[in-house]
Amino acid sequence: MSGLLAIALIALVGVFAWVMRRNASSASGSPSMSTQDSPTEASDEVLDDLEGPEEELAVTSNGDVFIPDGTHIRLMALNPEEPEVHREDVEAGLVPISRQERLQLMARRGKPGISFSPGDLTAARVQRGAAGVVPWCVETLGRDGEYIPFAFETEDGARAAYDLFERYHIVRRPLDDDGQPIPSSLEDWEEGRRRYDESWRALTMDSDPGEGLEPGTYSDRR
Repeated sequence: MSGLLAIALIALVGVFAWVMRRNASSASGSPSMSTQDSPTEASDEVLDDLEGPEEELAVTSNGDVFIPDGTHIRLMALNPEEPEVHREDVEAGLVPISRQERLQLMARRGKPGISFSPGDLTAARVQRGAAGVVPWCVETLGRDGEYIPFAFETEDGARAAYDLFERYHIVRRPLDDDGQPIPSSLEDWEEGRRRYDESWRALTMDSDPGEGLEPGTYSDRR
């Protein structure tokens, strides 16, 4: 019996020593609770990341905002149901928006609005708008030279939209034989405007009196 008791004691001591070594190894290999962020601190950091910092995005006179979307830019209404909510933002030409608000806009079902991909535009410029109608305008030309204007209440808003087009390479000029961009010409702009004016007049003639289109939402030709 004494021999079995001695073996049992030796085995117990061995097991105890193994457990102690394992606990010591675990303690030295993993950070203590004091060095880890608590769940509350981690959640606060996530909320801070979502809520700020705010960025200012260009908003048109119609209440549409230019939002970066990956490699694209999306033009969509800030609040189509209550446009007056953002009247001050429209008048400023810029709307401050947090990352969370931006994600909420982009999460709208069906990805509403207009998407611009790199190379969708061949030219862009900032112009003063028609007197008494639109203070500022970003004029652009599409892939086929079509004239596409965007009206803004302020120069800051127009410049912000223009810079966004440039930064995301939405504007891309055709290349010459040497691979160099061909600058847009006055003839390109005049031809685009001529086609735009013709389309505008055709749509106006097709609409009922007093409905739909309002003339003069693009810049004066100078």
